[in-house]
Amino acid sequence: MRNSGFIIFFAIVLSIYGLSNFYLIKRLARALPPTGIVRAVVLVFAIAWAVLFIGGRFLFGTHSGAIGGAAIGFGYFYFAIWNVALWLTLGYDLLRLVNRRIPFFPAGMRADAAAGGGTAFRYILAAAVVVCLLGAWNAARPRLRTETIDVAKATGGIRALKIVVASDLHLSPVLRGRFLGRTLAKIRALNPDLILLPGDIVGEDTPAADREKIAAAFRDLKPKYGVYACTGNHEYFGDLERNIDTLRRGGVRVLLDEAELVAGSFYIIGRKDPTGRRMGDTRQPWKALVAGLNPDKPWIALDHQPIKLNEAVEAGIDLLLCGHTHNGQMFPITQINKFVYEHNWGLLQKGRTFVDVTSGVGTWGPPVRIGTIPEIVLITLRFLPRL
Repeated sequence: MRNSGFIIFFAIVLSIYGLSNFYLIKRLARALPPTGIVRAVVLVFAIAWAVLFIGGRFLFGTHSGAIGGAAIGFGYFYFAIWNVALWLTLGYDLLRLVNRRIPFFPAGMRADAAAGGGTAFRYILAAAVVVCLLGAWNAARPRLRTETIDVAKATGGIRALKIVVASDLHLSPVLRGRFLGRTLAKIRALNPDLILLPGDIVGEDTPAADREKIAAAFRDLKPKYGVYACTGNHEYFGDLERNIDTLRRGGVRVLLDEAELVAGSFYIIGRKDPTGRRMGDTRQPWKALVAGLNPDKPWIALDHQPIKLNEAVEAGIDLLLCGHTHNGQMFPITQINKFVYEHNWGLLQKGRTFVDVTSGVGTWGPPVRIGTIPEIVLITLRFLPRL
């Protein structure tokens, strides 16, 4: 049943992708010379590039070589251009329809619109390429977001914690060693007491040849109170045991529906991602996870997906850290996500629980961010005595 559901979902997605590409390539054909070698070459190239987004993953999979990574990355970049060009073209075609009823285009645009909008599509395509190049530049430069949170609990001597949160690295054939090295260098420079990784660090397409390098890179992190992680959906999409093993060999404590008392002062709680349920794994409810924990000590929790936040509040979690959303990664998903999740990005207080959802450091698919930024979060968690 699970397999048939996936096949139906994949067929729907593939159909939408195919029809939308047919729509864009028809517009491209109107923008090209009516005959000749240039027209033929550009159309063949466009079709091949569209196919590469899907085919690249199947052809190269977890290929560790430069050619495989470049092919997958090139296909992903088409997806970003497709996304921008599709919405711009739909918007332009809507304006064309309005213009037929209420003419408002200038004379030159009116003639082009009547002929199918070939000239306009050239400008649309150029704009899409420029926007995506800027989005790639943006995605490669994680920024620092800082937050200060006060918790009315005592820790027996620790007055504050400097916590670095880095989620959704999505280490892959596209985001590899240099990306990880730059990210961890930024984290080390912050000199945190504690590093927390709320999932999607390694995943289904992390190259096998990269795994020892990933483990070695994480071993160089030596914060006072350690490095902790929970699983994300992409850890499950790949080989879960191997993904967890990669992190553990790097000195990362991966918590699987577990709680750990750190320095006798505060708890770190890590939840399994709900994706595991579809693969036969179990996921404990919040109240079961905190049963038996000392309620007078701070509870810091990792849960990859920011869903059912009220359950964490009712369980008494002090600070809940999530990722997964990427804050949409690319417009218009940046706006759609706000309707999908109760809290899509940033810091929120619900009752006495603080929830911080990070947009993540890396990207899934295209190494492009449009309308959102990648981030590393530095939280200063201060412990105040109860009044």
